Amino acid sequence: MAFLSSFRAGAEISFPEELRARLHAFPLLENVGESAFRALLSEANWFALPGGTTLDREGENDSALFLVVTGSLGVFVEDGKGGRRLVTHVPAGETVGEMSLIAGSSGHSAQIVALRDTELLRISPPAFEALVARHPRVMLNITRFLVRRLQNANSRRDGARPKTFAIVPLQNGLTETPVAHRLAGALREMGIRAAVLDSGSADQDAEWFNTFEQMHDVIFYSGDAPDSAWTQMCLRQADRIFLLARGDRPLPPEPLDLPAFKARASGLPELLLLQPDTGALRLPQHFSNRTSLFEGHHHVREGHAKDIARVARFISGRAVGLVLAGGGARGFAHIGSIKALAEAGMPFDRLGGTSMGAIIAAGMAHEWDVQELTERMRAVFVSDNPLSDFTLPLIALVKGRKVSAKLREHFGNIRIEELPRPFFAVSSDLTIGRIHVHRDGKLWRALRASVALPGILPPVTHQGHLLVDGGVMNNLPVDVMREHAPAAGPIIACDITGEIDLQARDERYGERPWWRLLWQGMRGNPSIISILMRSGTVGSEAQRRVVREQCDYLIEPPLPTIGLGDWKKFDQAIQEGYDATRACLEKNPVPLTQAEAEARRLKQT
Repeated sequence: MAFLSSFRAGAEISFPEELRARLHAFPLLENVGESAFRALLSEANWFALPGGTTLDREGENDSALFLVVTGSLGVFVEDGKGGRRLVTHVPAGETVGEMSLIAGSSGHSAQIVALRDTELLRISPPAFEALVARHPRVMLNITRFLVRRLQNANSRRDGARPKTFAIVPLQNGLTETPVAHRLAGALREMGIRAAVLDSGSADQDAEWFNTFEQMHDVIFYSGDAPDSAWTQMCLRQADRIFLLARGDRPLPPEPLDLPAFKARASGLPELLLLQPDTGALRLPQHFSNRTSLFEGHHHVREGHAKDIARVARFISGRAVGLVLAGGGARGFAHIGSIKALAEAGMPFDRLGGTSMGAIIAAGMAHEWDVQELTERMRAVFVSDNPLSDFTLPLIALVKGRKVSAKLREHFGNIRIEELPRPFFAVSSDLTIGRIHVHRDGKLWRALRASVALPGILPPVTHQGHLLVDGGVMNNLPVDVMREHAPAAGPIIACDITGEIDLQARDERYGERPWWRLLWQGMRGNPSIISILMRSGTVGSEAQRRVVREQCDYLIEPPLPTIGLGDWKKFDQAIQEGYDATRACLEKNPVPLTQAEAEARRLKQT
């Protein structure tokens, strides 16, 4: 923290004239006279706090009041998990430190951090007390301001959205890559005022950057080279950081020199991986060793406007998530729901699911269209039966080799991290009694774990743990998607669990000798396959109700005549899913800000 100046020079008070209008706009100084204004400045110190650094609350700063002249501050508290979370965003024109000043207490539990290069005025407790004694209006103003801040905090769901984004290269030679301008253009198509600042703005002062920020909704600071002075400034100014790299080049062995306070307003940086227009997507060398430096990644292919549009929706909080439940053959209804949503112009930006829902969501993340998805699912589950390699039931009824072979046939050896769209699958870890979320590794193996119905398919081993069907613990993982990126955008969930009619019509069912069960042909009673499939997908009803409430839009195809093992009712399930989704959309359009506007735009192009 470097003090720039005091406004008092002997008996004279001197300050920049442009500061007058800015300070008069502060709630603290609302409707106060010139004498109060000058009295405040006579006791104030003006200093700068570089972006990413913490405001020291020791000594004279312990109970002081701070006015944010330019820039922005964030108030962070411990999250109980060893990290920190942003609880309050303090933009230019507001104050911080009022509670400590009024209460006269020290020992601060929160940290105040400059979210970008910030200029502040500090008013000491004696100076504030003298000001209030002579101008009681100041205390009324600060009380009103605290009430408004409390009301805003109670009504805000996800906190302030990031406004400034740094896009900085991890590799040399990316100066001319127009990713920032393409993202700004995509945001402007959504009606968002977006702009790009490059190294040509490096000589501007803090006042200029503050004014420019107020004129726009989103600003991209485009770095010019790794660790350059301009790139470091971009990092200091950013609420959110994107690291730019090519997929066909290795990531640098040394991490980027981030500002001192790395817990930014919205978490760790994200990686933008530049990919060629055609061909398989590649992960750069050292990718697995650098994952602790970023919390997620996006593939951006040259010439693919949809990739840029998807990242823009993540930035604006409009990235549409789709979560699909497990349910055996009933899961084919997901294909019909996807078809109806696609016809309504719905983008699918992030996908996840359990069991059969995970397989279909993986196909969407692989960018299969509805026709290809339908053909592949028909080939696997209707033209053939992957659950027909029965074996001596020491671990399960079937060997599971056919299921593994079919998954490898259709998904190959692609890793989850290489999919064009973000994806996760859920399985249940029997070893520790928790869900296991698959976000990396071989896709086919993650899906094999997610569909491993206990008793039917053998478990999948993972570092000594036994993984089985995700439906055992979480058949509709909306909460998994919500927790991973709570502010990314709305979530659509398709729950095909329903009220399955699994009843025994024989009062002595389970007590009959085996030969009589065979003689009766199990008429009217569930088979072992039906029982095991239902056990593996029913999950916890209480947990199911909780996660259903966390989605923004819920689709529930009734499927009254389709059971978990009715593989031959493939076309019927798809049609019923389509009809149910169309009926939902007609009755209650999806409340997505971007979806309807994008649908109209697509029809016009």
